[in-house]
Amino acid sequence: MSDISIDRRKCILCEACVETCPVHIFFMPNSEVQVRHEEECMTCGHCVSVCPVEAVIHKGLDLSGFLPAPEGTAFSPESLYSFLRSRRSCRVYETREVPAEMLEKLIDIARYAPTGFNRQNFEFIVVQDKARVEKLSKMAATYFGDLLKEIEASQEPHPFRRMVYEFRRDYEFFSQGKDRIFRGAPVVILVHAPADIGTSIDNCLYSVFHMVMMAETLGLGTCINRRFLVAVDGAPEIARELEAPAGHRILGCVTVGFPKHKFNKWPSRKPPKVKWL
Repeated sequence: MSDISIDRRKCILCEACVETCPVHIFFMPNSEVQVRHEEECMTCGHCVSVCPVEAVIHKGLDLSGFLPAPEGTAFSPESLYSFLRSRRSCRVYETREVPAEMLEKLIDIARYAPTGFNRQNFEFIVVQDKARVEKLSKMAATYFGDLLKEIEASQEPHPFRRMVYEFRRDYEFFSQGKDRIFRGAPVVILVHAPADIGTSIDNCLYSVFHMVMMAETLGLGTCINRRFLVAVDGAPEIARELEAPAGHRILGCVTVGFPKHKFNKWPSRKPPKVKWL
């Protein structure tokens, strides 16, 4: 029996499912909607979501998770613009712990991030143990110290030569017992996905963006940390410490905590460079 079908008693032949299905499973050659190549379905849920009369039957989807869409949008263009512009990276945190329910909210919203071909293939590692966060910071700083020596000992081109200043400062702070990798954040969230899937890096970054935006609404500060990922890629022992699954690559990292300082102004940005065609 087919997993995807149309309830003929309800269908009003509006063709919404036909037009919105990304992989063209639905078609209407005559006077009724039909289904073909359902094995190619990416389970995005467009068909169920768009049908105004609930005529689409899809056994591959958990329909209990489909909620009524509210009318209109929650933001005006002006309020959304203000919200997006006001978000700042946080590099100075209070020492208090982040409640588990807040972290769970971040993970929950992250799973709604768009993913290529609806793969939803990212997973999360939440590091909230203080000793583990400190250990990871020390491992990364040690790696950067070794990498710095390697770069400075050679005149050959190196992909990270432009980051020499950052590596040096990271290692100097580490030598003084300070954390410049995570900046004292009480929580580090890492996102990983299969390394052999081309869209994995985009998927992970979209999920990170969802988390940092949700964090703003909860009064949390965040910082997207690309440099730690350089250490993860270069030092296999760090990935082992994080217990990342075999075949997965850690592609997203964000620090989380309560910000110590409040930003009182929105900074300017360079004018956009645009070519209109």
